[in-house]
Amino acid sequence: MIGIILAILQMIFAIGLIGFWIYFFLVENKDPNQEEWYIKHERSFPLPDIGVIAVFLIVAAIGLLLNQRFGTFFTIVASGALLFLGLIDFSFNLQNNRFTTKDMDGYMSIFIVAVALIMGILCLLYGIFNF
Repeated sequence: MIGIILAILQMIFAIGLIGFWIYFFLVENKDPNQEEWYIKHERSFPLPDIGVIAVFLIVAAIGLLLNQRFGTFFTIVASGALLFLGLIDFSFNLQNNRFTTKDMDGYMSIFIVAVALIMGILCLLYGIFNF
């Protein structure tokens, strides 16, 4: 049962990542108020986010739903990627005072970091106890 719940969360997170990048390129990327250094930094993440993390999460979710060993393996692999993403975002946002903005960007930054780290920890714990 826990595997099914985690698989659903993994699919939601993968879809959320893809949705975030669609939003970013349709809205944020074209926002003249966004600073160039921030846009350049963000543009370096779609490939690892969509091409690696989202793929690992989807493969892990399929494996967990089918009760296959590769589901647990890719859950562990995805956990490392999620923890790395969460810590990179945390470090970048902290160094550039992105958490202190009072607009939606600050709240969104906190949400993304928290969800990435929580999902990374959940995936890691699941992997540790089920591998």
